[in-house]
Parts: sequence; C-alpha cells; structure tokens
Amino acid sequence: MMDFDRQRLVGGLITLATALFLMAVAPRFPYRRAARVAALVIYGAALVGVVVWAVLWLVGAVPGK
Repeated sequence: MMDFDRQRLVGGLITLATALFLMAVAPRFPYRRAARVAALVIYGAALVGVVVWAVLWLVGAVPGK
C-alpha cells in the first residue's frame, strides 16, 4: 500500500506552478498565455486542496501528523 504524503504532493504542485510562471515570462516562449493559465489552475487546485484538508482537520474528520 502506498503512503500518501500530502506535503510532498502540495510542494510538487507549487514547484510545477512556479516553473510554469517562469516559462510564462520568458521572452520567446510561444505558449506564454497557456503557461500562465495552467500555472494559475495548478496553484488554485493546490490551494483548494490545502484549504479543504485544513477544514477537515479542524473539524476532526482527518487525523493530523
């Protein structure tokens, strides 16, 4: 069984979003708008996931580490 590590997952998503933001400001990158939109979507998904987990943790639905 795989151990799900939320912190590593969120860290990876934030790293991916940061890389996409950096590509979006590169002067000759042809997909700047698409990279910017993808970065916002990935960052937003990570943010929503963390907020949902925090709310579940606060109400006692999931155990904390």
